[in-house]
Amino acid sequence: MSSGTMRSLKKRVTARDNDSCYVCGRERDEGEIYDLEHKRPISQGGAARDMENLGLICADCHAIKSKAEAAEANRIKIERRRQAEG
Repeated sequence: MSSGTMRSLKKRVTARDNDSCYVCGRERDEGEIYDLEHKRPISQGGAARDMENLGLICADCHAIKSKAEAAEANRIKIERRRQAEG
């Protein structure tokens, strides 16, 4: 997805969500940058441009969500490896 498309989507999501984190609900402080996040990762079937799958996320919530997603991906990888080994 182009950076122009991402900027456009972020602007729309920012207006829709009143500049608030979709996880904790905290409003963005002046000078703070929220990321545009896929609520459901594309790798897990989330749609890249679906407005319902996009939200702004603060740095703290993003770090927690990223760690949880990485842990889940590792758990799935280990489970598949065990299944392949029989």
